Amino acid sequence: MYIPLPASHRRPHVFLALLLGVAALFFLHNIFQPRSSFLPYLRWSTPEADIKLTGGLEDDDYRIRERIDKMRGVCEAEDVFGNEYGRANLRMSRAYEGSHHRLRQFLLKGLRGEPVTVSAIGGSVTKGHQVWASEIWFFVFANWIRSLFTEDVQVTDINGAAPATGSDYFSFCFPLHIPTTSDLVLVELAINDEGIPEHIDNMENLLRGLLDMENKPAVILVEGMAFSSGGMAGGGGRMHLPVAQYFDVPVINQRHPLANHFGRYPQLVRPYFSQNYWGDPDMRHINARGHRDLSNLVASLIQDVACTMLAEDNFHVLPRADAELSSGPVVDSAPEQDVDFAAALDKVLVEQQSTWPEQTKSWRKQPAEGEQVGELMPGMWNTPLELGVLPRMRALDGWNPNVAHSVPPFHPTCLSTRSTLPEFNLTPSANEGWEFWTHEEHLDKPYLISRTPGARVSFELDTNVGVVKMYSLRSKTFGLGIVECWADDDRDRATKVDGWWDNGEVNIGRFATIREDLSAGRHTITCEISEETSDPGGGHEFRLISIMSV
Repeated sequence: MYIPLPASHRRPHVFLALLLGVAALFFLHNIFQPRSSFLPYLRWSTPEADIKLTGGLEDDDYRIRERIDKMRGVCEAEDVFGNEYGRANLRMSRAYEGSHHRLRQFLLKGLRGEPVTVSAIGGSVTKGHQVWASEIWFFVFANWIRSLFTEDVQVTDINGAAPATGSDYFSFCFPLHIPTTSDLVLVELAINDEGIPEHIDNMENLLRGLLDMENKPAVILVEGMAFSSGGMAGGGGRMHLPVAQYFDVPVINQRHPLANHFGRYPQLVRPYFSQNYWGDPDMRHINARGHRDLSNLVASLIQDVACTMLAEDNFHVLPRADAELSSGPVVDSAPEQDVDFAAALDKVLVEQQSTWPEQTKSWRKQPAEGEQVGELMPGMWNTPLELGVLPRMRALDGWNPNVAHSVPPFHPTCLSTRSTLPEFNLTPSANEGWEFWTHEEHLDKPYLISRTPGARVSFELDTNVGVVKMYSLRSKTFGLGIVECWADDDRDRATKVDGWWDNGEVNIGRFATIREDLSAGRHTITCEISEETSDPGGGHEFRLISIMSV
């Protein structure tokens, strides 16, 4: 554990280090301008031990020590998760752990004493279907996080779950449900998502949006236990896993240690799932016991990350005011013919990378003919400074060596019936025959609906990329019909969206693309109930949830 010495004990060394640092900065700034590149980069940073700490140092030191001791006490205590579930089952639940980088940043923020926000998005399981609010897995987990930190660390928890929604909806509408200042986001959508390829793109869009939020949060995908959709190996989780691995996002899957076990012992189903109206097990919604277990699986991962971090020889925590001082200017290469600069740069890099694994350290190629200095090459494996950086190519893209090619930030707009903020409300600009409606037994599922062929509704919205989508309910049993939607005056390019589908008893929202080629700017989207219907009973009702654009 590293705690900086009091200022009085190290003031001369600090002053000298600062002078040397400023001189080096001035030298590099005046003779070298970094080139724009998306290649793995190298960063020169002031050693933490040499950062001058001012104002309230002793108090910061004391409180940091308190927080570290509290967390270390958890690590040194009895392994409660291992004792309850066994390490084999815990390992099986971790479909992917990744680098832990962003989880460590989350934990370090709490150890510095900064307030942290923990958020969740998901479907009816995370919303708490058939369990009390205090039994929801996310509520239990948030309280556990509070117990991991000291009482002076403010932990805010936001449950942004919405029933009957999947990654398609949340990929555009997550800012309506959780703060963009979240520090840890738990995503439970594998039950509601089907095992179809389109959810690969939806999950990628969602992860790009979440990981690029203001505080660059840690994200964990969480799959609860369910047998209501998909195969024994799961539904949407099959599509989510490779995307999570590509984005270095951990995945906790409750199904992995339990599915085959329950297959051998079907009598375990009833004690683990809620009951439906007829008293039979609801195979889509775990009960309070299942919620508690799901919470513990997530907590066990974070506890292991914390304990591994605390046990490292070079572990240290900078006080809050100085945490941002540890990084310096980016350097990615040296002028090809400047031997003196190359030598100076190599010295800086050797010092910076002294604690890095061998395969991550930079190196120089042998000079080519006519060159005095060989090209500076990045290490063959990820450097510690690259962890947490978003990929420049999409998961399903082919290889593209052009480093100027990069996926633009995913900052969508969502107008939704489920918004609590006026600026995101699904408010029509014109309306003939549509109304807002909520079922009296499901107040958390509001819709904009119409049952009359010819009823028309319009919305105004902006787009940058040119994509406009609709999110609406799909059902086999609700008597849903068809709408035709078009942009501006292009009625001849209308898209038909069907509310009826032959998908058993699954009643859930789904995406439909209205246009993908609009010009940037404001557009009018109009939808009209069609005379046509796929419903065997001749139903025309349509339940609209949101209109999105990017």
